[in-house]
Amino acid sequence: MLVNVKNWYRPENITEALSVMKKGRVIPYAGGTSFHRGGKITATGMIDLRKLDLDFIHETESGTTIGACARFKDIANYNFTDGRKILKEACSIAASTSLRNLITIGGSLASIPLWSNIPAALLALNAEIEIAGTNAGKFGIESFLSEKPLDGTSLITQIFIPKSPGIGTYHRYSKTKFDYSLIDTAIYIELKNREIEIIRIAVGNLFPKARRLHNLEESLKGLPINSERIVEFVDKLEINPIFFSIASKEFGSNLVRVFIKRAFKQVS
Repeated sequence: MLVNVKNWYRPENITEALSVMKKGRVIPYAGGTSFHRGGKITATGMIDLRKLDLDFIHETESGTTIGACARFKDIANYNFTDGRKILKEACSIAASTSLRNLITIGGSLASIPLWSNIPAALLALNAEIEIAGTNAGKFGIESFLSEKPLDGTSLITQIFIPKSPGIGTYHRYSKTKFDYSLIDTAIYIELKNREIEIIRIAVGNLFPKARRLHNLEESLKGLPINSERIVEFVDKLEINPIFFSIASKEFGSNLVRVFIKRAFKQVS
């Protein structure tokens, strides 16, 4: 619930929006779904970002650029033709249809709710986040999640996803189809002569922020895609989840292993 809001700003461009943000105690929004999660949010002003022309998905020779105000429904309906389908699937099964019509990719990254499907998918795709304002720059998704570059005077403007000629898989677990995720895994693999050349494995929802499983990735590189050693390495994987609300942490860890094995079955 919002309290003490006295001013509503509707900037025409990013520069104007950043100028308003410097006033302090103002909150930028597009979809506005994060304001309905309960609790009180104290702010003196709201900044409507819908006129900033950040609701786009553009293709370039090197990849896909997605505006921060692009909604989940638009990403879910976009015709990705390679491993970038990971993001499409993550958005298509997130929350409910009514929420997907509102939730923006930039807003989801800015607030990073624990249940968000986006971080794991973007980690697997090696995405880059572009920010305007005080901390202007381009941040790899891992740096963005660890450094927290949004400081109240910085704004996510777009997300870049490089071309992903390999295979991507995404798995999600929730109590019901429309419920928030309790676990999600995103895996991207490129093969050379049927051996694993590039692999990125990301897990979300079990930790304060989604993370890559770098040690497992290194163990699997160079293995034939149908190698029995893949299962051996996955079985030895230690997850140590911080969150898992409906069962034991051991169950959550095992579910991650199941999802990873399932992904390799799909690929092979």
